Amino acid sequence: MLIFDCTQDACDFFSKKVKGKIISAVQPAAAAQSLEPDSAAQERVDRWQLHVTKFGRLHVLLAMKVDTRYAMMFVGLKRNDVTGFLEQFTARYFVEVLVLAGNVRGEIPPQAELQRHVDLWEKSFQPVYFFKRSDRSVQAHINDVLYMAAYDAYEGQGLPVEESELIAFDGSANGMLRSIRGGDYFYPAELELKQVYPRLGMVMTEAEMGEAYKRWYAST
Repeated sequence: MLIFDCTQDACDFFSKKVKGKIISAVQPAAAAQSLEPDSAAQERVDRWQLHVTKFGRLHVLLAMKVDTRYAMMFVGLKRNDVTGFLEQFTARYFVEVLVLAGNVRGEIPPQAELQRHVDLWEKSFQPVYFFKRSDRSVQAHINDVLYMAAYDAYEGQGLPVEESELIAFDGSANGMLRSIRGGDYFYPAELELKQVYPRLGMVMTEAEMGEAYKRWYAST
């Protein structure tokens, strides 16, 4: 199950007006309460927060996983194109996770077995829900990442647009130390790998994955 919590700006982005009536894929926060029994029965519920802003004329959407603070930026999405967003989100998320696993030299299974795990993982993303709600702590970290994007857009090489550029940007953002409400510091990329590596069929312990990430990070 995939749950996307949407700020007001994200709600507006995924809405349109038809004959004076607002049509939206985003449900009110109260609708999430009816999902609690179902979500508890799910093997895994992935919850992300979405926020949308603009750099010039380009819409920029930032998705951040609530529990790991793993961030992904999308540039130039069309308004109210939920299908297009989900296609980009799923495809790039898998690429980024596999790149991370390869970078740390994780024990990735052979191609056929890996594809079977990825297919099962993708199926677990269904159903998908969008709710109007947000967490201030997550939003603070989203704002940090958007500040990085603003620097690139106005002071650096320009806003990343191509997929390879966005993957590189996400990699930089997820390699920054973060802390949640005064807790221990962590790297979102490391935390994400520790959470998802079993879903790729990788035969490693969480501690081994953490050590592998730290060795790779120290070498970069």
